[in-house]
Amino acid sequence: PTSSQELLSRIRDDYTQNNYLWTGKLDTSAFVSNCTFTDPTLSFVGVDKFVENVGNLVPVVNFLLGEEQLSRSELLNITLNDEEKYIETRWNMVGELNQLIWKPKIDVIGRTKFWYKEVEEGKGDPAFQVYFYDEMWEI
Repeated sequence: PTSSQELLSRIRDDYTQNNYLWTGKLDTSAFVSNCTFTDPTLSFVGVDKFVENVGNLVPVVNFLLGEEQLSRSELLNITLNDEEKYIETRWNMVGELNQLIWKPKIDVIGRTKFWYKEVEEGKGDPAFQVYFYDEMWEI
């Protein structure tokens, strides 16, 4: 991304087009390679580690969702704070785990702050990339 607005747009698309909370399909080009990812259960460093973790988790999630794949990532709000250099989302992760006998429903609201910085790409062009992904859940 060549601007914070473009970065915001890509992050928005991850929710609205890629259903990334369920699929793990995140625009990894919007992240520095050594980005730190945190949520209430774990923390790790690296886009490659994110891709590896998602690769391990998505088949399990897909199995639990069953044939209907009833899941969605609802983007409730997205804001850009150019002064402090972060984009904050508020979202709702909704799904039905139809492969389990009791068919539980997942309905979690959370927030994610995508802290970004301006970095130089190989051609000397500036790029805006996320260096810290901080996810919180409203429980």
